[in-house]
Formats: sequence, C-alpha cells, structure tokens
Amino acid sequence: PKGALLRTDGVRAAISASASFIMDRLGAGPGPWLLALPPHHIAGTMVILRSLDAGFEPAVLDSSGGPFCAATTALADAHPGLPLYTSLVPTQLVRVLDSAEGSEALGRYAAVLVGGGPTPPAVVARCGELGVGVLLTYGSSETSGGVLYNGEPLPGYTVESVDPDDAGVGRVALHGPSVADGYRVTCSLDPTVAADAFPAPGVFRTSDLGRVEGGVLTVLGRADGAVNSGGLKILPEQVEAAVASVGLSCCAVGVPDDEWGEIVAVLVERGGAESAAGTDCTASLRARMKDADVASHLIPRRAFTTGVLPLTGPGKLDRRTVRGVLQELVRGTSGD
Repeated sequence: PKGALLRTDGVRAAISASASFIMDRLGAGPGPWLLALPPHHIAGTMVILRSLDAGFEPAVLDSSGGPFCAATTALADAHPGLPLYTSLVPTQLVRVLDSAEGSEALGRYAAVLVGGGPTPPAVVARCGELGVGVLLTYGSSETSGGVLYNGEPLPGYTVESVDPDDAGVGRVALHGPSVADGYRVTCSLDPTVAADAFPAPGVFRTSDLGRVEGGVLTVLGRADGAVNSGGLKILPEQVEAAVASVGLSCCAVGVPDDEWGEIVAVLVERGGAESAAGTDCTASLRARMKDADVASHLIPRRAFTTGVLPLTGPGKLDRRTVRGVLQELVRGTSGD
C-alpha cells in the first residue's frame, strides 16, 4: 500500500459534502449507518466516520457476511423513524438483490452507496424499478473515499478530463478539499509516482480514463490497463461491460500473443453451475456476443470459465491473478 496522507479537516469536508448531496437530492437527513465493508478499506472507514459524525454508533454486519436483511431490521428497530444508510460493493448489491427479501431490505435505506468497481447498468436499472436509492460513488483512498455520486462531484469538488483526445477522453483528475497531501514515503515508492498523482495541492490525478459531459463523469477504464492488440488499445472494463450485456460476469485482461502482441482473454464467472472451472468457452461466448451485435473489438479472443472471480479487496477484481490463470489456460490450449 502506498499510504495516502489524509488530513482530518479534509476527511470532515468529505463527510459534510456527502451529507449535503444526500439532503439536497434525496431530502434525507442524518441517520445511522450499517457497516458491511472491511473497516481497513477507505469505504469502510468512511461508513464508520459518517455514522459517528451523524451522532450514531454504526451497526456492524457479522464478519462472516451474515444476513443483511436481519441486520437491516435490527438497525431500523433500534432507530425508528430515522433514515438509514449503508455502503456496498457491486457484488454485495447483486447478492442482496438476489436473496430472499433482499430488495425489501434495501428499500428501507434512504441511500445505498455503491462503489469499489463498476456496477452493471442492468443492476442499476433493477434497483430503480424496485425503488432502491442507489448512489454510484467514485473516489479512492487518495480522496477520502467517494467524492462523485452518479458521476456528479459533491459540493466543493470538481472533476476534469486531462489532455482529452478528439472524443473527449482523458485521464480523470479530481479536485477538492479531501485530497491527500501525498503518499507516505517508503523506500519502495518511486517519488515520481507521487509527483504524477498529486500535481498540485488539492488535485489527485487518477489512473482512470474518462469523459466529462455536462459536469458528469463517465469512467471508461484504466489508463494503465489498456490491452494493445494489433495496435488497437482496448480497455478491459469496456470488454467486461460488453460481456455483461449478454448476461455474464467476467474479468478481462491482456495475454501475450505471437500474432497480435496481446489479445483480450476473459475469465467468466459461472459459480460452478454450468461448467467446470477452466473450461474453454471461447466459441460459445463469441457466438453469443456476435448475435447481440457487440462491437468486434470488444469480443474476447479467448474465454474460460471459473467458479468465482478472485478479488483483491471489496469489489476490486484481482487482475494479476486472473492474468496468470489465463496465461496458463491459453498456453495449455494454444494448439486447439
């Protein structure tokens, strides 16, 4: 970990901005929070601090991931008439939605913050149909957590696309009072990393690519994770969104290829229900995506199944592990 140096007044500013946004857009005031995320990650830390700032000790979901619905009921019973809040990662949101009485439990919250990774549009639409007050957050440890909700900067914050191309896509930079002073100095940290990430006080230049239209940010993928295949740069996140459009979850990465330099390969989450882990599903996935008229460059060249996608933290795909797995699987079937 690089160790973002956050200031107390900056963290307080982020808490205040979040509360102001929720009051302005949802008309909901202070209330208790349910902690359903690891407290050592910034998202979990901010849940604790938001609840304490509102005057309530946060409720804590059982460490085993225990019943969300039961925890919600207990929280509501302990604070009758008050607005309730929680924060989830996309995987948690989907699992709660799919559980018995999950949508009813989610509907009891004035706002459900969702971050840590992209939330499939179909899941957002489903929440809208069910009346679940989801706010998609964007931020990081370097900004004291999410400082954009549904692509809009919180009060006191701005977002820009740095050095945009002809399509308006550039590197995302966030400006605001809760931006870290820099990184904790360690012998393993290249000093140019901090200089690049923090070009000026109150400014954090992310590694994401995005477009800002009408003051609203759309994140397209990681600038440092693009796959260069035959001279075409392909963002893994766009491939993952394309696979999600045909109803599947995956992690996309680039793997070496003699002809193209790199090709896009995906590990498709099947939960073990449809086929064994490591099964080559390239032909079926490509046919499915072609039938759905997905752009050809977003259709993976190789695809294999897995039970559950590996994560490095709440909601964050472990691309390094996935890349290693896919390299072995592609190598093992290179003669097919």
